[in-house]
Amino acid sequence: MFAIGLQGRARRCFLLENVAEVKGATAEEHGKLCADRKRTTERAMAGEAPLVPAPELPEGGEIDLTDLDGCPYYARVVQTDLEGIVERFGAKLPTPNEFDKFCREENLCAYELAKRLIPQSRLVTAPYAFFFHPHIRKALYNWMGLTPDRVDLVIDEAHNLPNHLRDLNTISLPQESVRRARSEVAERGDFQLPDGPSATRLLDIVGAAVEELVHALAREDDAVLPPSVFEDALLTALGGTTHRLDTWLGALATWGENLREERRRERHLPRSWAHTVALTLLSWPQLEPPAYVKVATRTPRPALEAYSLDASVPAQAILECHSSVHLSGTLAPLEEYRDALGLGGTARLLDVPSHFPPENRRYLYDTTVSTRFEDLRQDPHAIARLADRLVEVLSCLPVKTAVFFPSFDLLQKVLDAGLQTALPGNVFVEFSKMPTGDLWRSIEGWKRDPEGTVLLGVAAGRLAEGIDYPDEELEAVVMVGIPYPKPTAKRTALRQFLDATTGRGWEYTVDAPAARSIVQACGRMIRSEHDRGLAIILDKRAPAFAQWLPGLEPIGDLAATTRSFYGGRRARWAAAGSRAAPARPTHASDPPPPPP
Repeated sequence: MFAIGLQGRARRCFLLENVAEVKGATAEEHGKLCADRKRTTERAMAGEAPLVPAPELPEGGEIDLTDLDGCPYYARVVQTDLEGIVERFGAKLPTPNEFDKFCREENLCAYELAKRLIPQSRLVTAPYAFFFHPHIRKALYNWMGLTPDRVDLVIDEAHNLPNHLRDLNTISLPQESVRRARSEVAERGDFQLPDGPSATRLLDIVGAAVEELVHALAREDDAVLPPSVFEDALLTALGGTTHRLDTWLGALATWGENLREERRRERHLPRSWAHTVALTLLSWPQLEPPAYVKVATRTPRPALEAYSLDASVPAQAILECHSSVHLSGTLAPLEEYRDALGLGGTARLLDVPSHFPPENRRYLYDTTVSTRFEDLRQDPHAIARLADRLVEVLSCLPVKTAVFFPSFDLLQKVLDAGLQTALPGNVFVEFSKMPTGDLWRSIEGWKRDPEGTVLLGVAAGRLAEGIDYPDEELEAVVMVGIPYPKPTAKRTALRQFLDATTGRGWEYTVDAPAARSIVQACGRMIRSEHDRGLAIILDKRAPAFAQWLPGLEPIGDLAATTRSFYGGRRARWAAAGSRAAPARPTHASDPPPPPP
């Protein structure tokens, strides 16, 4: 059986990967650039125009988008022998990275070649966006030559899907986007809207309204907007009616669309911030409860958002398929997943026990520790005692250990309370805005380093969910507290929505995410039937999650337990501590640390 793996165009475009203008382009924008160059290539191959190859580039160099004419990588795909490719990879199916390496060596467009191989494939793998974005899904069915009723859908890591679908349908109006739209119009010459203000005046009013609402309401992460407060602010400042505002926004959207086409003809990225802002504002009044909640957000960027609460609407595409199977090691509670996606009461729920030997993993919890917010806030010495207790626990573990905190804030407080001076060896400390590439390179160095002792990160973060640590790369996990999700306005609205639709809002939005974070983090150390590890939860509330943590028991005599479990292995602290510098906490503003 032949199979092919799809990835986004931006990740596989060899022609545009060194074009500075394209970095950060949306899938639609990149697609238009690609379509234009494909048409130019096809005309050239038909003898209508010469095909100018991409210029030679120095390693890591950047070029101007207008220097490119056609695409020689696509031309090679058009000319290639697809049957030969199928025969080459038929015996041993390539991973996406292996496929990309082959295409780069052969000067083939990996994205277009994968598309052309789909009709000959019985199995197609792809990121969520290929199926759940309506326009891309329609294209995918066309590439496969199938109707939905002939598709068997398998969703891996399915626990991520409900939030992905909510984010997919969420509409955002960032303050920065309005600022860029205003600059875009001003740079090209302001213009009057029909019987109304100038375009820059309209965008000034929109920007001021967004800024005022974010500043007044979102004191921390986010806050719910009062009904119609944004629309009323715009109409009051503009002195118009809803109908006139729609007319002005329509004119602004048309101007932006013309700009996109003009930039496209000039071989530039077909982008218009004014077009995006205008379309967002035109759709805003239709995004109403119960499917949406409108909020002002301060983080990760100041914006107004219409946050989608109902994941079942974009999930309807699942029900059109012949069948669907949803897989994840942390999908429980299964009822929450089924209800969130609207899969119906006939969906079969199957809880399959792990096939790894249960004796290879033990779950312990500390009955003396509490990380409840109120307990930590009211006791000025609580953080220091927590740091001391963590040091005691770590000193009993003779193996590489990951420590996961509920938040970066608590991680930093515990470091400042004495942990940073007590940790020996090569200690890796994650910080919140560390670039992904730097993070991957640094953690791989830590995993290989024989003096690597401890890594510090956050539950539900990149180290706790996105990386495997097989064999002796990680053999113990310590959870400092219970990683309950932060009670933001959006999460509160989601809990109320699920209370109304399922009657289990708290369980689905508070308990279930915390349980998944714990299981995901603890699962980092057990990646095969040969791996062994201890998972220790420093919080007396851990028994509330006993159904997800088989055999959970109080910590007891930890030194004796670790000697028995790890077979008397020599403590890593004793070997590394005498020559190691203390761990240095890193911050979002710090440069990334060098690879160990």
